[in-house]
Amino acid sequence: MATKKTIKAAGVKHHVKKDKSGNIVVTHPTIDNGKYDKINLTKKSGAKTVKQGVKDTKEWHKKNPYHKK
Repeated sequence: MATKKTIKAAGVKHHVKKDKSGNIVVTHPTIDNGKYDKINLTKKSGAKTVKQGVKDTKEWHKKNPYHKK
């Protein structure tokens, strides 16, 4: 059972991991690429494992692609 997985979604590295309290969290760079944004996937999508978190992250980026300006 993995506790951390790094994936590439929408051309950006995302880190999906289980935090100390057992929540599945994804971190990814913000628009300015200097800071990281944290999203709790346990609350947002009901993910209970890192594998589910990876699936939910990829699915979200398929439905909501980044548009270049």
